[in-house]
Amino acid sequence: MKDFDTSNSLFILNEQQLEQFKQLEHYDYFFHLIRHDFAHLSFAKYNVSDVWVYFYFEEEPVINSEHALIFLLRNFILNEVLISTKFKRLKKATVGSFTKALMASVMTVNLFLDYLREVLETLPKEQYDLYMKFENSSKQLFNGRFYEYEHYPKKLVQIETTIIKSLRDYLADNETKYADSKQKVIRFMDQFSIIKRELYEPLSLKN
Repeated sequence: MKDFDTSNSLFILNEQQLEQFKQLEHYDYFFHLIRHDFAHLSFAKYNVSDVWVYFYFEEEPVINSEHALIFLLRNFILNEVLISTKFKRLKKATVGSFTKALMASVMTVNLFLDYLREVLETLPKEQYDLYMKFENSSKQLFNGRFYEYEHYPKKLVQIETTIIKSLRDYLADNETKYADSKQKVIRFMDQFSIIKRELYEPLSLKN
């Protein structure tokens, strides 16, 4: 995957976990399933990798608190996944399976992107353009050499905070729709598991 930087993970990964995490860059075809209008954004791709860590590892690693403050929207979406009882049940079927965890991650992120699209449409054009320009909250903006000018990219943080508040309110106001969307991801993964088993598991020999 182009421009895939393992240091952007929201989690603190040990050496073994990091080696597994690095393998994601070889699975481009899954990342092509990200919603078309978001597929070019590094935010969406890294969000998939965040959620993959949750679905793949039985015990998810500790969240990097510094990155959680830098990648605000990614952290919000990840936390929505972490607190969901539906996704916790789904995780039982994805732990240890690279492709199942990755497919579940793409479908889950797409769920949030569908709602995020509606929220972004309410932003003033100036704010929308600025967010899209720096949508992954590049760590460079928080680099020490920028501190002579300002301690943090205040404009970007304010816009992202507004987006998160609007998205949180949207999910709360559309609770039934939100629950149905999560259930659709679970049903899709049930079918994905069946197809994967039928196609790739060896046929049992007849006596």
